Amino acid sequence: MYNLLLVAQWILCILLILLVLMQNGKGSSAGIFGNSNSDSVFSSPTAATFITKLTAVIAVLIMVVSITLTVLVSRRGMDSVVDINVPVTAPTQPANQTK
Repeated sequence: MYNLLLVAQWILCILLILLVLMQNGKGSSAGIFGNSNSDSVFSSPTAATFITKLTAVIAVLIMVVSITLTVLVSRRGMDSVVDINVPVTAPTQPANQTK
């Protein structure tokens, strides 16, 4: 379950980055795909609102998956590397050296 959610988190993050890059800026006339006046799917107003809504949905999904991963890790009782007790051994005596 944990690994599945972790993979989903990575995929959602990559999708969010791509969706943000596809959106046109408020002050710019060109997005990542060139001039906004070109005849493309991304230049229509309905596509822009769809991408904006999809971006919001994916952002909410990222938050939900992040909280779920946090709860799973806290219930799993994973220890930190710092918390692991490593037994300390006494230093060994050097062998007698003859001159």
